[in-house]
Amino acid sequence: MSSAPSPVAKVEINKAKSDPPQEVEVNCGHLWSLAQSEAIKRLSTYRKEFHLFGDQKWMLECDFSTRAARIAGVYASFYLETESGGNEAFKGRFYWMGLAAFASKQVMCGLDFTKLVTYAWPITKPAVDIGKNGLGKGNFWLFQDIFCWHWFYSQYPKKFEKCSSARNIDKFEVQIKNAVRALPWAQESIGVIDNFKIKDEITDAFLNVSKAEEKPPGKERQGFQYKSLIATANHEQLNILQPLIYEDPVFKKILDVQKASEGVPLMPLRSAAFSTACDVKEPDLREQMDAGDLYSAQNRMDFIQLIADKYHGLMINRKGYMEGMIAEISGWRNRT
Repeated sequence: MSSAPSPVAKVEINKAKSDPPQEVEVNCGHLWSLAQSEAIKRLSTYRKEFHLFGDQKWMLECDFSTRAARIAGVYASFYLETESGGNEAFKGRFYWMGLAAFASKQVMCGLDFTKLVTYAWPITKPAVDIGKNGLGKGNFWLFQDIFCWHWFYSQYPKKFEKCSSARNIDKFEVQIKNAVRALPWAQESIGVIDNFKIKDEITDAFLNVSKAEEKPPGKERQGFQYKSLIATANHEQLNILQPLIYEDPVFKKILDVQKASEGVPLMPLRSAAFSTACDVKEPDLREQMDAGDLYSAQNRMDFIQLIADKYHGLMINRKGYMEGMIAEISGWRNRT
């Protein structure tokens, strides 16, 4: 397995002016700071601060739907191994990323719908904004968490096990620490997601990623891919999204309204479509939640299990179609 060389910092040791610089290897905290800066950068555009004037700098995209499209594009790129540090020989090792590309596309669709509803019925804006903020916050902070695990593993696989326990916002470089704490919803989110610290599900997920890398195409490799998918899904849903958005009593009420409105013309369904479209009619390419509550961890995980199983079946039996859809989504990564 290839591994990017660790960056080095050249520092002057000023005991004597004639002393040469010494190279000091960057530690795990520096690398996690670098990973986090990349996560922020993926959702930012290098432009003038006030669009028409001001200093050129990296500015976070403000539109929630644009962020969701970019997130979907980055996830798709990770699956396809076209992200920084990717290795085409390992395509498919980041199996969850393929499914997550479709999931973030669904978030984009939901956010686009909030714009339509607010335009058509302005009186609904306060309630719609609660739903919009819940979707936007969950998708944004999940990305800030999950992107870095995958980016680090791609760039420095030989350091991943050693450095995984060192990920902690409090140990980031000051500039990056301050940047993270200035992100949207940071004050209410960082503590809830435990400062990005390693969880058992992430350890399990990447153990299975590494096992998948070692196997040729076939059932054994598919088994490790599926295990990594489920472990990552458990992490994103139970460690990140459940405490971050689904336990919010106000957001729960919005989800109750959505559930009660299903079947009303133009109202979105609780569904996942394996397409670039928001929904499709072909049963083999979609899954719908017909009972239960999204904010119930058990109900939601039951639904995600169905989605995961359908995704896995499609990746085995219609891989060309699925990777074609994922490739299209990867083109959204720089959307503005």
